[in-house]
Amino acid sequence: MKLSAILKIFFAVIAIAFMGYYLYKNLSDLQQYHWQFNIVLFLISILILWLALFAIVLIFRLIFKKLINVDIGFLQMFRAYNIANIGRYLPGKVWSIFGLFYFTGQYGINKKQTTLAIVANEVSSKGSGVLLGLCYFLFSSSFQSYLPLMIALLAACLVIIHPRVLDKVINLALKLVKKQPIKIDFSYSTIFVFFLMYIIIWEIHSLAFYFLINSITPLEAINLVKFSTILPLCWVVGYIILLTPGGIGVREGMLVITLGEFLTPEVALVVAILQRIWFILVEGINVLISFAIQAKTNKR
Repeated sequence: MKLSAILKIFFAVIAIAFMGYYLYKNLSDLQQYHWQFNIVLFLISILILWLALFAIVLIFRLIFKKLINVDIGFLQMFRAYNIANIGRYLPGKVWSIFGLFYFTGQYGINKKQTTLAIVANEVSSKGSGVLLGLCYFLFSSSFQSYLPLMIALLAACLVIIHPRVLDKVINLALKLVKKQPIKIDFSYSTIFVFFLMYIIIWEIHSLAFYFLINSITPLEAINLVKFSTILPLCWVVGYIILLTPGGIGVREGMLVITLGEFLTPEVALVVAILQRIWFILVEGINVLISFAIQAKTNKR
C-alpha cells in the first residue's frame, strides 16, 4: 500500500476518533437535549434522497447518449454507476473511475469515450455544487464586504465550464499525469443544460437533508434558500480536500460549522454523522439492487 493511501486512512481514523471523543465529552448535554424522532419524516428523507440518486443515473445515462452517441440501458447504467461508485470510499478517489472503465468496456465503449462522459458529469455535478456553495457566502452577513469577489467567483465558474477553457484545463492535467489527451468537443449549451440539471439534483438532496434534520430535531424558521447551499458547499469541500477517503471528517466538520447557525455544535455533529450513515444506507440499497441486476444478467 502506498504511503499516500496509508496517510489518508490515518487521517480518516483520526477524524472518526476526534468526533467520537467530542460526542463522549458532551454526552450529558446530548442526553438532556430534547430529541424528537419522527419516523415518517425520516422515511420521507430517505425516499427523496433515493429519488435524487436515481436522477443522477438518468443524467449520467443522458450524458453518454448526447456526448458519445451511446445509449446504455437504464438498468445497465444503474449497475455500472452504483457498483463503481463504491470506489469513492477507497483512498485515491480514482477507483470509481476504473470501475466505470471496466463496466463501460463490457458495452464496447473505449476509455476515451468514458473519460469524456466522466469529465462532463464531474464538471456538471461538482461545478454546480461549487456555484451553490459560493452562494452560501452571499447570504452570510460576515462576508457581505466580499460580495464583489463572490460574484466574480460565481462568474468564473460559468467561464471554466466553457468547453474551450475546459479542454485546456483537462488536457493540461492529463499531461501532468502523463495520460493521453482527450478532445472536449461538446457545446457550451450542452454542458450548461447538465449543469442546470445538477443544480436541481443538489436542491432535491438538500430537501432530503432538511427532512432528515427535522426527523430528529425540528428546525425553527430558517432561510431555506441559504440552507439549500450548505450541503453542496460541504460536499464539494470534502471532495476537493484529499486528506480522507470519501471526505470522511472533512464534510462532517464543515457541516458542524455551517449548521452552527441553526443548531448547537454537539447536535450539529450528531446530524453530520447521521447524514453520513443516512447517505451510505441509501447508497447501500442501490448497490444491493445493482448486484441483484448483475446476478440476473449473469444467469441470462
